[in-house]
Amino acid sequence: MVILAFSIRDLGIKNAEEKAQIIADLVQDGLSAHMLSGTMDQREFFLNKISTAKGVEALWVVRSESVIKQFGKGFNNEVVRDGIDEKTLQTGLVHKQNEESSHSAKLRISTPYIAKENGSPNCMQCHQAKEGEVLGAISIVFNINEVRTNGVITSLGILLLSIFIMLFIFFVINRSMKPLMELFDSITFVMNKAQEGDYSRRVRFSGSDKECHNVMFWINSLLEKLENTLNDIEVTVKKFLALSPNHQPDLLLDAQAIVHELSDIYQFKRTIEFDEDKEQVYRRIGSILQHDLGLEDFVLIESGKDAINPTIVFDASSQKRTIDPTCRALRTKQAVYSDQFRNICESCDSCAHHLCIPYLISSDFELLLSIWTTTPEALAHTKEQLPKIQNYIDAARPELVSKNLTEILKISSTTDALTGLYNRKYLDEYIEKALSQAKRNGIVYGILMIDIDFFKMVNDTYGHDVGDRAIKALSHILKENIREADTAFRFGGEEFLILLYECEETMVENIANKIRMAFEKTPIQSNNGATFNKTLSVGVSIFPKDSDSIWKCIKFADIALYKAKDSGRNCIKRFELNMLDEQELKNAF
Repeated sequence: MVILAFSIRDLGIKNAEEKAQIIADLVQDGLSAHMLSGTMDQREFFLNKISTAKGVEALWVVRSESVIKQFGKGFNNEVVRDGIDEKTLQTGLVHKQNEESSHSAKLRISTPYIAKENGSPNCMQCHQAKEGEVLGAISIVFNINEVRTNGVITSLGILLLSIFIMLFIFFVINRSMKPLMELFDSITFVMNKAQEGDYSRRVRFSGSDKECHNVMFWINSLLEKLENTLNDIEVTVKKFLALSPNHQPDLLLDAQAIVHELSDIYQFKRTIEFDEDKEQVYRRIGSILQHDLGLEDFVLIESGKDAINPTIVFDASSQKRTIDPTCRALRTKQAVYSDQFRNICESCDSCAHHLCIPYLISSDFELLLSIWTTTPEALAHTKEQLPKIQNYIDAARPELVSKNLTEILKISSTTDALTGLYNRKYLDEYIEKALSQAKRNGIVYGILMIDIDFFKMVNDTYGHDVGDRAIKALSHILKENIREADTAFRFGGEEFLILLYECEETMVENIANKIRMAFEKTPIQSNNGATFNKTLSVGVSIFPKDSDSIWKCIKFADIALYKAKDSGRNCIKRFELNMLDEQELKNAF
């Protein structure tokens, strides 16, 4: 509209300029005619008549200096009136000037008259001038207020018409677009809710447009399928996976997190299936707690039924911690949090923020996870991780039960039930491993073969149950008097074998004598309450000093044992070659 208004204004000014040029040409021709007819003194009537033309507010003729010299100043109005007249005479160019205010608009145009020798009329016939010399000018003032007013009125008319057309178009478009906008607003609302995790909202449309109804149906069908599927996933997963109480409110993101967690747990379960024993599984659980769940200060404790023999199986504690038998979680089989009650567990009264979670693995054993944190915020964050920890423990439970059962079966198959010492079967496995290591590293083994003197007499006199007590007493003495690196076996009946790891010969005989004297001083109770004492005979050999075969060294220790019995019993005999007869000597080497 603004461009249009200015265009109309410019058009009005251009029309005024063209009119001014016509008047200027008319005046020039009229003055030339007056001059040729000799009636120049009557030109004022002619000029006044033209100045009354419509739109002309003022009109005057200006003579140049050369014309004034030749013909005089002429009438009073034929002299230079202002600077525009002067510039026009000096430059020979048309000069224009607009004068506009809030209530008037004028256009001033000064047009020069140029001397021409060729033309009709020939200016040189009357004027003493040169070709191209300015002879004078005509100045006209036009009132263009009406032009401006007409332009504004026209622009306003067009503006009003345009507004009317736009309102009409808007009404038509709005009427046709209203159903689409209603559908779009409903879709926007539903999609915003879906972005926030709420898939229960549905698109609504009350119009009759078939395409819009189709769009509504498709979107609502998709949302319904999505919501039902995600809810079904969550319900199904909850059957075998513990979910965090503050899991994602967005079902889609929650399903994504659940799938990732399931994948991690499945990978963990597949991995521990091929682990050799419980200890390796415990290390994997500890690694997940450290690196995946971000726990920094914790221990994993295994205990038997009724909290028997608790043992730390994974230690990631920041300071050396021991197992307190008064631990509330071990005793009650309930989770214990430090923020439940002030000093809730006496064994952890010095720990500001802690939690202990028991996990029942089977009827035979359980795990206890004790975690320590530095701040209440860290404790709250750790609580949020408990469902994930539960999922990993649940995934590991079948493997722990299986490996624990395998371990129990292995122990029962390689351990003597009466004494708890290794049996003859385990000796075969042990020697197979120990022999290669001993030969490779030059390890010395002291070998003791021990037998209770006159043991048959105990069974015959007191009964086999009392004989079992004597055997148990001896096994207890053996455990107390050998080192952790040494290994004791029940070789058969009342006969025992001890392999002393990396033990010098003098030390071997000292240990043997210590065992003999300790057993001799140990009273054995009979069924009637009376006690009696028994003695031992011990045979000693050294591997690989006596032979590079450990089995032969065991045989040599057995031979030395029988020499001890033949020598009066209750003594120790070191194997010597002269203990072998000629045939045994040949077989030995």
